[in-house]
Amino acid sequence: MIKKLFFTLLAGAFVASCSNAPSETVEAKEAVEETEVVSEKVIVADAGSSVINWKGFTTYSGKDHIGTINIKNGEFKFEGDELVGGNFIIDMNSIYCIDLADDEESAGKLVGHLKSDDFFAVDEYPEARFSITGVEEAMDDEKGTTHIISGNLTMRDNTKNISFPAKVSVEDESISFEAPEFAIDRTNWNVMFRSSGIEGVAKDKLIDDKIILELNVRG
Repeated sequence: MIKKLFFTLLAGAFVASCSNAPSETVEAKEAVEETEVVSEKVIVADAGSSVINWKGFTTYSGKDHIGTINIKNGEFKFEGDELVGGNFIIDMNSIYCIDLADDEESAGKLVGHLKSDDFFAVDEYPEARFSITGVEEAMDDEKGTTHIISGNLTMRDNTKNISFPAKVSVEDESISFEAPEFAIDRTNWNVMFRSSGIEGVAKDKLIDDKIILELNVRG
């Protein structure tokens, strides 16, 4: 019950902050070679209190869906109290649609489609992965963030390096890793269904290439 309430509160804040057209899509660069980080301290991610919020929408009608994806496991690595590395595994089978929660049939159809080969091909790729490759201090009082985080995001066996602002709070043996909403272009991970990059798709059928994400990972 507590976990469900936590997810609901986070999703509610996410919905309030989102617009149908996110102003910024992070650049997807070539993957960065990952090196083993030897650290003084490791904090294990708490899957039960961590969540990724997502939002997808059609390009022209403005119709959207919101939901969550769970963290399976992960860890953060430190030198003193400074974050220097880490990674977390994303359970793609946990995709959940919040706005259709009261319509079980419609929610089942949507989630089934998102798990299909049209989108995330979950049967073949049940996990996604984010691995931190860079941490830069960058205070932004307006956004409430403290760092720029760079990392390799792997989905559908495609890996791209992305960077985004995040608030990193460390206290004793716990961490809060929060990234306010940012957008990725799904086509960089070969998620092409009804993309604007495909010829012959009617404009009113286009699904926007942008997916808005918000990260809330605790450890």
